Amino acid sequence: MARRAAACLGFTACVALGQSDPLVSKSISGVIADQAGFWAFAADGLQYSRIDPFPSVLDIRNGTLPFKGGVRGGVGRTASALLFFNYGQSDTVTVGAIATLDRNGKTAMDTLAFYRATGQNKSVTLGVELSALALWHDTLIVGAGNGGIAFSRVKAEGQAALAADSLIFGALPEGRDTAVPTLRCALNNKGKCPVAAIATLADKVGLPDSVAALAVDSAQDSVWLLIGTQTGLRRGLLSGNVFPQVALPASKANSPIAIENILVDAQRNILWVFSGSEYFFSGDHGRSFHKAPGVKGVVSAPGSLTGFKTAPQAINIDDSTFVNFNLDNHPGLVLFNRDSVAANKGVGDFADLVLDDADGLPIRAGQGGLTSLAVIRKGAETALVVGTTSEGLLLRKTGGSNPGAWNVVNSLKALKGGLHEVITFPTLFSGTAPDGSPEYVNLGYRLKKDGNVTITVYNYGMEKVRTIVKGSHRKGGGNRSEDPVLDRWDGKDSGGRNVSVGTYYILVESDKGEKGWGKAIAVHGRDQ
Repeated sequence: MARRAAACLGFTACVALGQSDPLVSKSISGVIADQAGFWAFAADGLQYSRIDPFPSVLDIRNGTLPFKGGVRGGVGRTASALLFFNYGQSDTVTVGAIATLDRNGKTAMDTLAFYRATGQNKSVTLGVELSALALWHDTLIVGAGNGGIAFSRVKAEGQAALAADSLIFGALPEGRDTAVPTLRCALNNKGKCPVAAIATLADKVGLPDSVAALAVDSAQDSVWLLIGTQTGLRRGLLSGNVFPQVALPASKANSPIAIENILVDAQRNILWVFSGSEYFFSGDHGRSFHKAPGVKGVVSAPGSLTGFKTAPQAINIDDSTFVNFNLDNHPGLVLFNRDSVAANKGVGDFADLVLDDADGLPIRAGQGGLTSLAVIRKGAETALVVGTTSEGLLLRKTGGSNPGAWNVVNSLKALKGGLHEVITFPTLFSGTAPDGSPEYVNLGYRLKKDGNVTITVYNYGMEKVRTIVKGSHRKGGGNRSEDPVLDRWDGKDSGGRNVSVGTYYILVESDKGEKGWGKAIAVHGRDQ
């Protein structure tokens, strides 16, 4: 998004002039990173926050995607992301789309329509929709559920997504290694993509394997495509069309195991695959897999923590892999060094589900679960984020002068009847002037109607710091309403102490239903 003075995207009230927005939502369905920042998507898959984590004050810009379907996943590029989504256009047409999103909110989209003739709405044809993406240089691999996989060149960043004008999907029949070209789909309303061929294939040779996850691995001179399906893991040369099943040491031998997530770090020869109940590790680029040592309390006895409800997601930093586990309503993040547990108390209870006492996640039982993870680097600094279902983003920065602590990037509630804007001046304040006198943050706002105003200060985690005005009468209309004595904050909390260094949000609300947010940043503060 372009920087702006008074207009807002995704919110009905603005924060301080020229400053970053609050996070668009506390419920984060997914996180995707390019080489400089993150996109965090709200539960609807349409609203998002673009976050640059490296400035001393986070730079957050909010927006809403101009699509009909919410984002289901995607991959990051240098300065943009490739996203995919689906929506039901009618009872017999599912529209899939691959879209680009850049750091400034610019989008472009390529679509294809999966068409089912009347009477063909059965599981095998309903299961044809976009389901996964993987990127290798300028080659995009597209998963389409029961439709299999397709390949396309992608355009340079800043242009539409795909260089091809159609996609040819090769289905993956169960029990067979070779992908069978089955669907040819023209893009962008140039023709429907009939999926009757999938039903015919199912009748002749059996159900096609549904694609749920894709990843690319490279070893010496070979580049391998890994395909997570409903019946297991397939692996074959990216340049070929033969993708045999890979043997996994599952708990139930010879039973299908649905692979939902794959993590590859080719440079360090680290490969993880995750199902909804088990996880496996390969240190030889997928030629063989073994079970990683069990995390006590997560996948083994004692106690009631004996599995996980949804497939974990993972992210790799050097030889360390962070894996999220959501057991019932007990979220947690476990750190592995390659395939060995690096941080786990080993007591077989919920204490296992944090990194350690000094570096625990700021999310407790009953506060929702963890969603996707992403990591980026800038010079000596590394930023890791974890999405949550109810607490916003969890952010950890290491390297440089960063202490490595977890912080909560929370959200502000969308407001109805919002004020035109709330201005804070100065936005950056030290707490005391050079002569030792208090330095105030003054507030400017305009009410539409006369009313009794309450002004409350919140910290970065949206905890109340202090109420500085409560039920005081202010006039509405005309010039900007401001009381030069009362409508200001001296940088102190409710106990009269100077606040710590950080970002503070200031809520102005009247008894007539008008509300607005401002922001102030303390650049000096009391010792922690």
